[in-house]
Amino acid sequence: MADSLREILDIAKREAADVSPEVWSRIERQIRNLFGGQRPYIAAQRKRAHLDRLAEIDTNLDAQRIAQKLGVSVRRARQLKALR
Repeated sequence: MADSLREILDIAKREAADVSPEVWSRIERQIRNLFGGQRPYIAAQRKRAHLDRLAEIDTNLDAQRIAQKLGVSVRRARQLKALR
């Protein structure tokens, strides 16, 4: 079985190169102590990702165009636009 935590921490280390190896070791040790033997669950946070993308595009576009750019239904595009 693969070590998912190691893969996740490797990604985090690449993104936060300024964090010392000692800190990463403490983080890994604490996660393993608290959650060792459990299968990790990482939520996709699709709504957050869609809202972030919506902030990057022209929100004056109609719902149809927003839906195409985000890859969601027109109804969902309207909902997201109302949330921002």
